[in-house]
Amino acid sequence: MSKEEAIQAMKAGKKVTHQYFTSDEWMTMREGFIAFEDGVVCTPQEFWQWRTDTGWDDGYKLFND
Repeated sequence: MSKEEAIQAMKAGKKVTHQYFTSDEWMTMREGFIAFEDGVVCTPQEFWQWRTDTGWDDGYKLFND
């Protein structure tokens, strides 16, 4: 799925993973923040600030835990 599709899925409360993540890593959105499986929380701006290359434009899928 694309970055925009992943963002919409996270806003809907779903967990999303990315091709660059390990098999147990995921992220979701809670109250406008991106939350990760390890409890780290950041703003979307902080997360996307360093992920600007085209590899982050797609490669997302729903995480099934």
